[in-house]
Amino acid sequence: MNDEKEIIDFDKIDAYLLFGNMKNNPQNLHSIYQKSFRCWHETWTDYFNNEYKLNAKLNSNEFTRQDEILALFYQGECFAVTFFKEVNWGDDTASLDAYFNSWSPEALLGLRQKGDNILICSQFTVAKKFRQQKTDIPWKYILSGFNMKRFLESTADAMTGTMRVSKGMGRMSVEAGATPLSLNVPCPDHEGEAVDLVAFFHEEVEAVYLKNPYHPKFDSVWERLNGRLYSQLRLVA
Repeated sequence: MNDEKEIIDFDKIDAYLLFGNMKNNPQNLHSIYQKSFRCWHETWTDYFNNEYKLNAKLNSNEFTRQDEILALFYQGECFAVTFFKEVNWGDDTASLDAYFNSWSPEALLGLRQKGDNILICSQFTVAKKFRQQKTDIPWKYILSGFNMKRFLESTADAMTGTMRVSKGMGRMSVEAGATPLSLNVPCPDHEGEAVDLVAFFHEEVEAVYLKNPYHPKFDSVWERLNGRLYSQLRLVA
């Protein structure tokens, strides 16, 4: 991607749903896994070093401990990554997960209003190089569309969102069908930066997703998940 005015060709986007632990992925996806890890690690290292001047070491276990990594590629380059981890509030460990440190009891009740099976969505990542590209739809909205697709394919009762206010992520999440739970909450994971806590529920997200004029394109890319037809992947899962 050398032309800053290049328009996104959805047909050149590939989606991969990877296990957080590399050894659980088939051998033919190990290079995809490594590229996805580097995209995440380089993006967040730059973020912490340049925005917060922390110069801190970013450990890999934040990546490897996830249940799933959604990685999006454009013309062979990883441009976006999201983490997914499933918890159930019937499990005593769920409420003590570090992800929920900034969630109040009221926000957690709102998140669990339709059930206790929760999909934690985190580390919403778009590579710096691609954020600078001019496209007919921002890269973050493309990642959001695929995140919603992943959630709609899941059996989770709700999906979380801890959305950075300064980056307009709270507003974008509402546009994707999110339900606001608590606004402008200091987030310890981002040096106290304000975040909006939101929940995604199937009915609301599906209604918005189906109105998105790009959703047939998202569906088409998703059907080629991991380089194979998604319908075939489900048969062998």
